[in-house]
Amino acid sequence: MMRAILPLLLLGIVRTAAGAPCPGGSATAAFVAPGPYGVGVRTLALVDGSRPTPAHGTVASLPSRTLTTEVWYPTAPHAGDPVRDAEAAHGRFPVILNSHGYADNRTGEAYLAMALASRGYVVAAPDFPLTNLTTQGRDPIDVENQPDDVRFVLDSVLDLSKAKDSWLAGRVDRHRIGASGLSYGGLTTLLVTFHPARRDRRIRAAAALAPVSCSFEKSFFRAARPPLLLVQGTQDLLLPIAINSARVYAEARSPRTFVQLRDASHSAFSGLLSFPSAVNYDVALGCPLVVNEFGGPNWTRLQLLDDPANGIDVAGCSMPCLGPAPSNPPMQAARQHDLTQAMVVAFFESTFRKSRPARCFVKQGFAAENADVVVEHHRAGR
Repeated sequence: MMRAILPLLLLGIVRTAAGAPCPGGSATAAFVAPGPYGVGVRTLALVDGSRPTPAHGTVASLPSRTLTTEVWYPTAPHAGDPVRDAEAAHGRFPVILNSHGYADNRTGEAYLAMALASRGYVVAAPDFPLTNLTTQGRDPIDVENQPDDVRFVLDSVLDLSKAKDSWLAGRVDRHRIGASGLSYGGLTTLLVTFHPARRDRRIRAAAALAPVSCSFEKSFFRAARPPLLLVQGTQDLLLPIAINSARVYAEARSPRTFVQLRDASHSAFSGLLSFPSAVNYDVALGCPLVVNEFGGPNWTRLQLLDDPANGIDVAGCSMPCLGPAPSNPPMQAARQHDLTQAMVVAFFESTFRKSRPARCFVKQGFAAENADVVVEHHRAGR
């Protein structure tokens, strides 16, 4: 049997459980390559006047929340970098709201945003006021306000799509809206997608990369079942995979896919890191920052995020970076970006466009083609 299967794998032909071959375009390279559109990018100066920004560090409180937002979108085909303020392509495109990680920023996952925009998606990514890279006196507790930030950005994008004189007029499909996020942004994504009382019902699919999710109990997921993708590295020193993504995978009720990247770190999901490293990226980068800012009083203050009535119990979490650093070299950042991009793009293409190549890639091709990944799937409910 192995002699019969091996040639098929070498040829890039992956068969489903039923024996049917995947259609063309189901290989990793197809989802790493740019799509048929060019990519435009705009910066929106969004201000939510209905909610305040709490005081932080030496900065006084403000009566509004400023959400500088980067938007990537499809344009007429062109080669090279995104073109700023270019005319949007014609059509109605799905929207993805991306949430950055702690001490990251709106361009941190630009590699994903550009990949999606080149395939016909509008991707909007705000800078969160109190957790982004340039914030003086960052405050991790402000994550409780970030789901409403995402909701406001979505409202703003939809308003632009309805305005006749807008550059985005008529370009948004209001029925195909997804959310994605990394780390603290993954936490934000899960909150805005699943929280029993605060979720945004317009979000139809979610992709969470190494999400801070140790506090979510089974009852947190009782209200919603949109398709869910989870991606995390097996050597994530900031967030132990067993009590974060693996816990969400076990407790959620959605149709879901759990991707484990062998020897991958937490920090290297960020597109801000592109250099090779002989040691785990978290050792020199993620751990020093996060231990410094989440330790001491801030760790105690995180108890304020407890919400037993809605299935959130921070007691299920542990301080980051408690385990020993691995002795083996990590998955390199460039490889981690490619694998993440391929699966995130295929997930949304499968979910929103019902693409057969993408669906087959998610279900079969990704794991069969890449020895450094493990993929699990679970149907909705139990």
